[in-house]
Amino acid sequence: MQLIETLNRICPISDSSMQEFNNIIIEKKYPKGHVLLNLWQTDRYFHYIVKGSGRVYYLRNGLDITDYFAMDGQFIGGIESLFTREPSHKAIELTEDSIVQSFLYTDFEALCNRFHDIEKLGRKMAIFGFLEGKKRIESIRFLSAAERYSELEKKYPGISNRIPLKHIASYLGTTQVSISRIRKGIQ
Repeated sequence: MQLIETLNRICPISDSSMQEFNNIIIEKKYPKGHVLLNLWQTDRYFHYIVKGSGRVYYLRNGLDITDYFAMDGQFIGGIESLFTREPSHKAIELTEDSIVQSFLYTDFEALCNRFHDIEKLGRKMAIFGFLEGKKRIESIRFLSAAERYSELEKKYPGISNRIPLKHIASYLGTTQVSISRIRKGIQ
């Protein structure tokens, strides 16, 4: 499974751990617009987008604000809700027809208790998530909208052809008109 291959690149795990991990993975195909997590729902799953794309978003003053994107070969989830087991103030929506592999966080915790290499993998995933969040905060604080757009294109090649402009604009903290101007300046 593609998820197992990705995890093994993050932190190599033994064949027995890999087999046990493989047993908790559920793979499903979903249509564009499918909601993996509703607002105020408690998240219970880690998700990995094998093929397709999705976004995490929240509502603020009636506006839909994109907080995070995930595309082919990336994780997506309501992490805060997953760890605290409290209702999420964010939702997860697929932005394309997608193949998603998911596993229950409680099943993952049980594997961490049984297998040291999976526990180590979990720690490395948490560190990676922390560093990604830190990069996001720094980009908002220190980069212009044009620089943030450029960074987004590097991180997610082809995103502007796959994700609606309104979601990209809300993620970057700007307007669709500004994004159009930025894109004209780049070409």
